[in-house]
Amino acid sequence: MSLSHGNAPRPSGGARMARTAGMLALFTLLSRLLGLVRDMGMAWMVGCGPVADALVAALRLPHLLRRLLGEGSLSMTLTAWLVRHDVAQGQGDPLPALASGLFRRLVLVLGGLVLLGMLAAPQLLAFLAPALSPEALAEGSSLLRLCLPYVLLAGMAALGMAVLHCREVFWLPALSPVIFNVVVISAMLAGWLAGGTEAVPAALAAGMSAGGLAQWLAQWGYARHVFPATAMERPAAAPSGRELWGCLGRLPLGLLGAAAPQLVMLAAMGLAVGSQIAGLYYAERLLELPLGLIGACLGMASLPRLSRLAGEKDFAAFRRDMALALRWATLLSLPAAAGLWAVGPCLVDVLLHHGEFDATGVRQVTLALWAYLPCLPACAVSRCLLAGCNALGDVRLTALSSLLAVVFTLAGGAWLLHSMARDIYFCLPAAAASAALWGQTVWLWRGLRRRLRPLLPAPTLLDGIACLRHVLAAGAAAAGALIVLRLCGMVCPLQELLSVMPVLLPGLPAMVGLALSIGAGCCAWGSALVLLGDADTRMLAHKLRTKLQGDSRS
Repeated sequence: MSLSHGNAPRPSGGARMARTAGMLALFTLLSRLLGLVRDMGMAWMVGCGPVADALVAALRLPHLLRRLLGEGSLSMTLTAWLVRHDVAQGQGDPLPALASGLFRRLVLVLGGLVLLGMLAAPQLLAFLAPALSPEALAEGSSLLRLCLPYVLLAGMAALGMAVLHCREVFWLPALSPVIFNVVVISAMLAGWLAGGTEAVPAALAAGMSAGGLAQWLAQWGYARHVFPATAMERPAAAPSGRELWGCLGRLPLGLLGAAAPQLVMLAAMGLAVGSQIAGLYYAERLLELPLGLIGACLGMASLPRLSRLAGEKDFAAFRRDMALALRWATLLSLPAAAGLWAVGPCLVDVLLHHGEFDATGVRQVTLALWAYLPCLPACAVSRCLLAGCNALGDVRLTALSSLLAVVFTLAGGAWLLHSMARDIYFCLPAAAASAALWGQTVWLWRGLRRRLRPLLPAPTLLDGIACLRHVLAAGAAAAGALIVLRLCGMVCPLQELLSVMPVLLPGLPAMVGLALSIGAGCCAWGSALVLLGDADTRMLAHKLRTKLQGDSRS
């Protein structure tokens, strides 16, 4: 059986992408909210001191590999390769044999890396976080050994995700991070109930490995349901061991390209001094919610179709789908960045200012969050560009762009730390990361255009007028959120400028005021798009209205 489902007519690229992205966004929202709960509990129980620095440094590498292996980057690379292989095959179903062969080889490779990491845990941690004190380094090394098995388990789960994506099964891979967060939160609570706050770091580290095990069992359990036992037998046209090792040999380049945001933020943490490590971590985690909802969902939703269109040499449809994904990325990411700038101080105070987390930590995280915000649109756009590059098989371009972004972060961050005042040190590594990710986005855009130019007469990918409308609507979203925050008497940017406005709702609970400001920003954004006549907004509104009318009739 081929992945193309016979000769049945395919839905339009926009309709399919909207459906898939919407479903992925729903599960991603649930996952990010659970991740926020996990990080809030970590902040309340561990705080922002030396213990938190040791824990964050220990979890940093597994968290990076979780995003690479367990949340899309590895599965993105594998999905594109598997779909292109299926199109080239033309007949038969090589996917079960591919999955089985790759599984065995991944176990060998990742298992060996995990053993090496456990043996060299102190040296590895000292390289990742050189600012740690000797006591924190010793504590962090023990925690790192507890969570390193997650790498092996997440890699096997990622292969299961890629196989399911090839079968256009998206719900379970999207649910996988939810399963992970539920297991980690349960482990954290169990450690707190059993041994108090002192037991929380070890419980969190062990919970990561347990979460990886749950992800693996879920993905491969369903994959065995998709493929009967007879399908796993080696067919006559099964790929050779050389082809399978060749696929694995290409994975590092694909992973390097897809992991640019994580690698850049890891480089930013390497530049951190003192207690900046935990502050940068919490700011990054707050950024993950909109970033996962927008960039990751659009990139993954568009990847299988783009890969199939590239394999079929239908580059006109490829360009249309690519341009649509990029427009939606700017449509959604720009207001998210503007809104986070407006509600950032209040959001950090409401979510994290509890228990061991004091006002100094709130200021550090707010500054770091503001410095990270410019990279949100860049990451959303680059994720769609990465999907296009992977669909065309150009992993060298993506890998080179990621490598240059990391180098720029380290060089630019070191220059900023040397040149700027110490009272803003907390935001300088994040500012360097944002600039580097914008550089990577421009590099990918130019490279993809060069790649398409011989195939299309005018490979236009970005609509400048649409982007301008999206910028104006994002400004309206920020203004709406700021006005409501001022009316509620809550902390916000431009406090002195807005002081001419009266406080009409004093004493309102902070969580209620925050929710009202977010709602006002969304309403202002939508109203601005309608007034500006944005075509994509009209299309999405029409699809939603048609869907609701169909549901009401049924």
